[in-house]
Amino acid sequence: MDIFNQGKELWLGLENFLLDHAEAFDRKLSVFTGPVLEDSDPPYRDIKVPLRFWKVAAFMQDGELASTAYVLDQSPDLTSDAAARALAEAARAGDPPPLGAFRTFQVPVADFAEVTGLDLGPLPAADRLPPRMRAEERWTQLGRFEEIAV
Repeated sequence: MDIFNQGKELWLGLENFLLDHAEAFDRKLSVFTGPVLEDSDPPYRDIKVPLRFWKVAAFMQDGELASTAYVLDQSPDLTSDAAARALAEAARAGDPPPLGAFRTFQVPVADFAEVTGLDLGPLPAADRLPPRMRAEERWTQLGRFEEIAV
């Protein structure tokens, strides 16, 4: 349960963290968020439940455009046969879907654009995730706010 709460708080608090960071450094910030919609998302009451969600932040840093991207992934917990049965049982009982633990990743903005199919214009080129991390680690799982590269 602690891991679930930490991941959930990290995701839910991510936008506030980014806003606080922008205020501390006197930056304007825009945050966009939404679901990653995939054909493989499991159904719940005849509606597919997204397994991943995203946030992209765009801001000015040292007079230049900057961006960061994040993905929340709950797919390891909802793709098993047991999870599919639990979704079906919840739907029959009228209960909310049994969502599992969340994992939050900081991802290269270009990867995010590819996963979602969204045209992000100049944002991939303005990514603040260090190039070494983009090349070596790709998706960096976050456990606390201090691990975020901005």
